[in-house]
Amino acid sequence: MYCYPIRLFVLVMLSILWRNPSLIAQQQLKNAGFESWEEIRSEVFEPVYWNSIKNTDGGRTTNRMAPEVIFRDRASHSGNNAVKLINESTMGIVANGMLTNVAIHGNIDKDKSFVYTDTTSNKFSTPFSSRPDSISGWYKYVPQENDSALVVVLLHDNYVTLPDNGTKSNWVGGVKLMLGATAGDNYVRFSAPLMYFKDTNPEYILVVLSAGNRQNAIEGSVAYFDDLQLIYNNK
Repeated sequence: MYCYPIRLFVLVMLSILWRNPSLIAQQQLKNAGFESWEEIRSEVFEPVYWNSIKNTDGGRTTNRMAPEVIFRDRASHSGNNAVKLINESTMGIVANGMLTNVAIHGNIDKDKSFVYTDTTSNKFSTPFSSRPDSISGWYKYVPQENDSALVVVLLHDNYVTLPDNGTKSNWVGGVKLMLGATAGDNYVRFSAPLMYFKDTNPEYILVVLSAGNRQNAIEGSVAYFDDLQLIYNNK
């Protein structure tokens, strides 16, 4: 005689979830706290599901010439690890301390470099079909001169590149957030709403974290990131 209220509760909850599928499928970025790391080649480490300029599509020569710009940092906001990004100069060119979940096309001429979702590769793409309201996370930043750290989130439904090269029609939504210096050694929370350009759900998500402004990154700027989170409004 006590089963009926329980069954009624279950039916009500199932009805709510059926009418609001976003309550079930609130996707998050993989390894968003940068706890898990892997050795991609001898003594070169990256967070699992993330890629740096030491792991581009330019092949072994380009990867060997690229400076190491990302490091595991134990002074995290939470857990055991955060990611540390540094702008490094090599051959007179300042390489951004950059981390992304997609593929990197590297070139000595940085104006010819770009990131892109390789839809043919599980390692260099992140399937994603939700519509989050905003991105949040924690960071510390020590810029040189007037440099800016950068967070980019792009939801899209087909192949895209950043900077854009005729693929803007595939954008579903996203945000570009410039971050300034933080004081002391404490992490500061950042948050930014995503703007949407289409009513449809995306197929992929592209994320870029950088220690410098791509157009004018300055050697020696250092950024730390931890605990990225996608926020959903279920109303």
